[in-house]
Amino acid sequence: MELFNRNYHAPGTKPGTLSSQDPTDFVIDSVVYDENQIQSIEGIDESSMTSLLSTHDCKTWLHIQGQPSDNLLKTIVDMTAMHELHAEDILNRGQRPKVETAEDQVFLILNLPLNIDQTTRIEQVCLFVTRTLLVSFCTGDFNPFNKVTERLNKGQGKLRNHELDYLMYALTDSIIDYGFPLLEVYSENIQGIEDELLNTKNEQMLTEIHKIRRELLLIRRRLWPQREVINALLRADDCQILSANTLVHLKDCYDHVIAIMELLETYHEMTSSLMELYLTSVSLKLNDVMKFLTIITTIFIPPTLLVGIYGMNFDHSVSSTNMPELTWEYGYLVILGLIVTMIAGMFIFFKRKKWL
Repeated sequence: MELFNRNYHAPGTKPGTLSSQDPTDFVIDSVVYDENQIQSIEGIDESSMTSLLSTHDCKTWLHIQGQPSDNLLKTIVDMTAMHELHAEDILNRGQRPKVETAEDQVFLILNLPLNIDQTTRIEQVCLFVTRTLLVSFCTGDFNPFNKVTERLNKGQGKLRNHELDYLMYALTDSIIDYGFPLLEVYSENIQGIEDELLNTKNEQMLTEIHKIRRELLLIRRRLWPQREVINALLRADDCQILSANTLVHLKDCYDHVIAIMELLETYHEMTSSLMELYLTSVSLKLNDVMKFLTIITTIFIPPTLLVGIYGMNFDHSVSSTNMPELTWEYGYLVILGLIVTMIAGMFIFFKRKKWL
């Protein structure tokens, strides 16, 4: 995950400038429906999209997967009420989640959290909604709306019977709910590290903990504004296309955002605890090593003192008081026995004190 978004225009560029800095192939899917019928087509061309934009008989959902071209966005801006600044936001990925409402339209920018092949990434998703048209933009290669499309095609639930604002809610709810499987992956990783810390300790764990902690911070930074987005939708009194039924469901969506943010906070605190546990375990291990070395040193201090005394070069022939033990027949064995006795005595003493 990148810490800084590199998709931006040069300073001084005219507002609303459309210039795709990282163009990719894109696919346009269309769904036209009412209560009784539905027509879903994958991979339509731009001319077919233009025809759909010019008709307003049924509810129309256009989904653009991938980075759209400048010309495509210019066509949408010219044929709909989308502002050119909205088109600029769509092209410049990494925007902060936001919502802009008017009497007859809503423009949303949301962040889609994903974990694919053990790699976490955040994709930008934009929604433009009017009374008869909804256009969704997903810059990555993963389509998060397959389940919603399936529900529409099968006529399940309330999607066909309600206006496009309800479809907007369904898409928004789908984006937000992708946070739960992502956090489940982090939950398993944190639990695995915790179990491993209690059994074995290596320096690689500290690197892994720091990596998870950093990613959680980045995810929190990208997802935190989405609670403001949903809250702003709930208070959008000037927007006439948001029905009371949709607002009720958006409250449930807001609860999901809060739950995800609370889980992020919890996991972040858990990584802090894991880091403290790792550092504490390393400190305890170091203390055990220092304790063992100190005890060994302490045990050998008396024998060292004794050997040092008898290592002094006093001549016994000069005076009978100069180390008379040097003339003993068993003096050497007595000293060795005394050394062994002192070591054994100190070892027993440390054992009774439970220092060993």
